[in-house]
Amino acid sequence: MKIKSLFLNLAAVFAIGAAAGAQAAPILITASSTDVPVEICDLCSVTSTVNIGTHGRVVDVNALLDITHSWDADLILSLTHGAKTIILSNRQGGSGGADYSGTLFDDAAAVAINAGFAYAPYSGSFKPEELLAAFNDMDVFGAWTLTAFDNEFGDSGFINSFAITAQVPEPGTMALFGLGLAGFAAMRRRKQV
Repeated sequence: MKIKSLFLNLAAVFAIGAAAGAQAAPILITASSTDVPVEICDLCSVTSTVNIGTHGRVVDVNALLDITHSWDADLILSLTHGAKTIILSNRQGGSGGADYSGTLFDDAAAVAINAGFAYAPYSGSFKPEELLAAFNDMDVFGAWTLTAFDNEFGDSGFINSFAITAQVPEPGTMALFGLGLAGFAAMRRRKQV
């Protein structure tokens, strides 16, 4: 009888935690780099970093950047967090296109940056070449690094701004689950006395 009661109580605690998780809306974390502007020199690789001081499991992440460069097709742009790196844009821009002007890289964007009809200057939302979903379930905490590699001679530019926007689960979800476990433990102690 005690074992059956134990399992019923434990199932109730997990149900409370699951229900709280299903109803909780994610919170939005936005952070911008403070090391800009960064000059993009010919035939070199430069970086700009956003540091996020909050912990939470990534549900969705987007990258917003502003780059002036006289020939976008020279650039390979990538984003690194932890041990993962994804390519945002690899030598896109068409013939002579310049600049990423308020460009939002978002997996949910309607147009891919490498679509045959997307041309520089890139302004608005674009799906990156590799999905940002690769960062899902990672801790948002720490450094997010934009790397701009200029692999051709003759044109240069600047990373003017760089920001990360991430959604993480509501912290209260885990707190509710913890309260449920604490109540379960207190109930067990009362029954043993």
